[in-house]
Amino acid sequence: MGGEVPEPRRLSRALSFDGGGGVPEEALHLVFGYVDDPRDREAASLVCRRWHRIDALSRKHVTVGFCYAVEPARLLARFPRLESLALKGKPRAAMYGLIPEDWGAYAAPWLAQLAAPLECLKAIHLRRMTVTDEDVAVLVRARGHMLQVLKLDKCSDFSTDALRLIARSCRSLRTLFLEECIIDDKGSEWLHELAVNNSVLVTLNFYMTELKVEPSDLELLAKNCKSLLSLKISDCDLSDLIGFLQTSKALQEFAGGSFSEVGEYTKYEKYTLLTTEDHCQIIAKCPNLLVLEVRNVIGDRGLEVVADTCKKLRRLRIERGEDDPGQEEQGGVSQIGLTAVAVGCRELEYIAAYVSDITNGALESIGTFCKNLYDFRIVLLDQQKEITDLPLDNGVRALLRNCTKLRRFAFYLRPGGLSDVGLGYIGQYSGNIQYMLLGNVGESDNGLIQFAMGCTNLRKLELRSCCFSERALAVAVLQMPSLRYIWVQGYRASPTGQDLLLMARPFWNIEFAPPSPENVYRMMADGQPCVDNQAQVLAYYSLAGRRPDCPQWLVTLHPA
Repeated sequence: MGGEVPEPRRLSRALSFDGGGGVPEEALHLVFGYVDDPRDREAASLVCRRWHRIDALSRKHVTVGFCYAVEPARLLARFPRLESLALKGKPRAAMYGLIPEDWGAYAAPWLAQLAAPLECLKAIHLRRMTVTDEDVAVLVRARGHMLQVLKLDKCSDFSTDALRLIARSCRSLRTLFLEECIIDDKGSEWLHELAVNNSVLVTLNFYMTELKVEPSDLELLAKNCKSLLSLKISDCDLSDLIGFLQTSKALQEFAGGSFSEVGEYTKYEKYTLLTTEDHCQIIAKCPNLLVLEVRNVIGDRGLEVVADTCKKLRRLRIERGEDDPGQEEQGGVSQIGLTAVAVGCRELEYIAAYVSDITNGALESIGTFCKNLYDFRIVLLDQQKEITDLPLDNGVRALLRNCTKLRRFAFYLRPGGLSDVGLGYIGQYSGNIQYMLLGNVGESDNGLIQFAMGCTNLRKLELRSCCFSERALAVAVLQMPSLRYIWVQGYRASPTGQDLLLMARPFWNIEFAPPSPENVYRMMADGQPCVDNQAQVLAYYSLAGRRPDCPQWLVTLHPA
């Protein structure tokens, strides 16, 4: 095809003559191959039946945002030639211990129904799902000979027996990702099997697991896998990995391990926990840094060095450090550091930070200088008694009004952090945002309704620790036409969740989790109710109907 390639969203107009009938089949397949965004794919598939069929046959990857939103059989019928599948299970709150282990999200039906029929499948990513050894066996029997990527991300219920089977059978595996999985450790033989049987592995990640491994097996892996570029491991004495590190000539990324308190390498033990000054010294030597992930011990001073040095920075993630007053004294991130980064690192696309203090001015600076932001997340910690500048109404308005590329937004504050006016601003200026997490925002039901009326494109919403009534939540859901999923914890719930039925509609599942009776009278030290005392609600669109595996403590709501 000569000339300029049409923009994806104009495909239907550019190629719709004769309903696409005038365009050769091969040409349409080639054009569809350049359309990667699933929303563009979806729009193109609606042009005519022919385009719908070509999309079905040429779609290589699908992400199922929630495992109960569709049945495996429907997915197979729609996309029979998938090469890659990502599947998400439990709500994100599971990462913070807010979702019981027996909640559901079982991988069994998906693997049983898809592993064999999807003959082109060579990559699978399961996130926050319950995966058993038998589930892994089903996958390996069907796809082990051609599986190249296996990501079990924050999954649970399987053991190292499953890993040993993977290591023996999946000899084409290039990526094995197990980060933050809960794995029953029955021995380290799995890693030895992997080292012996696999010569093409590129990425191995079992970071933040309890797996114990032999350093000699890692060294053997390095000898046999010349392609190994990335290794992230569980706790292991780094002094035992000298042989591995000397052998891994191609290694570009390494994480995990620690220095023990005994032996000749004791002198390095305290340097593995960087201070604010350590961060400053290291970062000052990294002018080409693109991604920075640190803990908040980096402090405002460290972020000022980042702002002066790292002009090409694209992603900044500042995790919460230990709840240690000493660390707060030497580090801690506030509006000072965020403002410096906003002014100095204008190519930023992603900011996620735990902060001790924040002001409207800092948010305005981010909105003024960081025009490329597509993902912004702030959590205001509760360690500091007084916050400089609340509510943050004007700051959030400036940020959202100027950062028009934002697609994901999280704003978790403290009581009083955002008034009803500020909540209305979020709705008014978040027209392009598709995912949002809000905590401790608003003052009344009116603020929630004003917010909802502006969220025309919001697809996924999570709310925590808010003052809204159950009835207001239901009314708000009806005001958001694109909403597909909402999870709420900590609101003014009715005893039975019946007010939630106001949001009932076809294909809309409502699940209510009342507080655990045995925990009703438990209180935290400050007199506030414990988190596990608070009711939860999950509501979502589903083509699969009510799920069959609800635990007994979960109440499914539907009109009589």
